[in-house]
Amino acid sequence: MPEENIVFVNDKPADCGCRLSFSDGQGHYSNVYRVTPCTAHERKPFGPVEVKRDKDGWWYHPSISNFGEGEDPAPYYAWAKEQGLELKDWHSGDETYDLPDEDAACTAWNPESPGPEWFLMGIFDTDDGPYVQWARREVTP
Repeated sequence: MPEENIVFVNDKPADCGCRLSFSDGQGHYSNVYRVTPCTAHERKPFGPVEVKRDKDGWWYHPSISNFGEGEDPAPYYAWAKEQGLELKDWHSGDETYDLPDEDAACTAWNPESPGPEWFLMGIFDTDDGPYVQWARREVTP
């Protein structure tokens, strides 16, 4: 999502509807600015989006950062934990059938969700072949 500036002029709400309040601390603490975001700018929890796989069958959730595209998955898993997500994943070979040899991508593989509350994080290629990852909000007792 591209960054944008939210402009406040003379203590009036921004054109989008975001509001700003200010307190000078009245000698007890520093100046305090509070922003109340409008509907368009309020933080929305990470969640499901429409899946449109490419011509080779691959797809990756568009709201996931690339995390430096490194080999170390720790930053990604830390982010998922911060988001309150439980992850479940597997390779295509873990299922009871194999993909056709001529399917060098994964257009023939349509992995089923582990349950109705799970949403797709991605279907992508790995050194061990096609891989799927699902997520759901962690269930709290």
